[in-house]
Amino acid sequence: MQITLDNLQRSYGNLHAVHGVSLSIPSNTIYGIIGKSGAGKSTLVRLISLLESPDSGEVYFDDVRVDNLTKRAMIERRRRVGMIFQNFNLFSSRNAEENIAYPMEINGIDKDAIKVRVDELLKLVGLEGRGKAPISTLSGGQMQRVAIARALACNPDILFCDEATSALDPQTTHSILSLLKEIQKKMSLTVVMITHQMEVVRDACDQVAVLNDGKVVEQGFVTDIFANPSSEVTKEFLAHLVGVDGSASSDDKMVQWSKKTGTYTLRFRGDTTDQPILSRITRDLGVEFNIRAGGVQKVGDVEIGTMIVDISGDEAIKKKAIDALKKQGVLVEEEGKA
Repeated sequence: MQITLDNLQRSYGNLHAVHGVSLSIPSNTIYGIIGKSGAGKSTLVRLISLLESPDSGEVYFDDVRVDNLTKRAMIERRRRVGMIFQNFNLFSSRNAEENIAYPMEINGIDKDAIKVRVDELLKLVGLEGRGKAPISTLSGGQMQRVAIARALACNPDILFCDEATSALDPQTTHSILSLLKEIQKKMSLTVVMITHQMEVVRDACDQVAVLNDGKVVEQGFVTDIFANPSSEVTKEFLAHLVGVDGSASSDDKMVQWSKKTGTYTLRFRGDTTDQPILSRITRDLGVEFNIRAGGVQKVGDVEIGTMIVDISGDEAIKKKAIDALKKQGVLVEEEGKA
């Protein structure tokens, strides 16, 4: 199911929560929408999932416009949309299988068919044999697995994950993301992940859109965004992810040799992460690089390297070094310059 957004606008009084957003989300993929708190992510997902109507603009599922459906048609369309939330939104009065059964019950599905489907879904999310478990006895990861099963109960063609891993520890987050990727492939779903965590985008998404102040400031394949970010907000996300600001987890953090921040950020992609590029340039030009921090992370099937450095010498030799880096396929960002 391809999703197309055409110039969506949504305001609350003087607040422009979504301001001119146009996106094309391919079918059968995991698409990330990332932004800081207040960027407009939650409003945008409510518009895409048909929980709210835009003030202007259009939403299409495949080639069918869906934001202007009649009330009855809108209800029918929403039933084919699955939603997963940060806080699980499970009924504490129901056990695991009863939570999964709930959307099928309100859709009037036969009890025997519900039983078969619930058993299928428990197996799919790795909770086989735990159907009778009270929600209060489940871990956070297990509760999110129940929520995922419930979201899939009525065979949706689109699955929205609104900060679905924000309440989970890193290890559980990894297992939930792996599960969602597995489910997406099995069911050929279009999955839209709304998040403020760049590691979720890195580990799960094929493409991403970056939101800031209700607008899309950058979009594209995740590997391209990581290797060549163009917006300041994306660069901030990446700096946070790899620990330039000291905030990354131990699994993501770069090796840091100096507490000082270097003047240049170098980004390496693919094969360039294995090449002695700095050594060659040092030998050829006589320039010196002072490496402050560096590390490599896997983005999909591509390795992306980040290095924070200072370059010694006068402006002429620095320019030669930067030109040489760029010729080798290295992206060079100078602090304070866009």
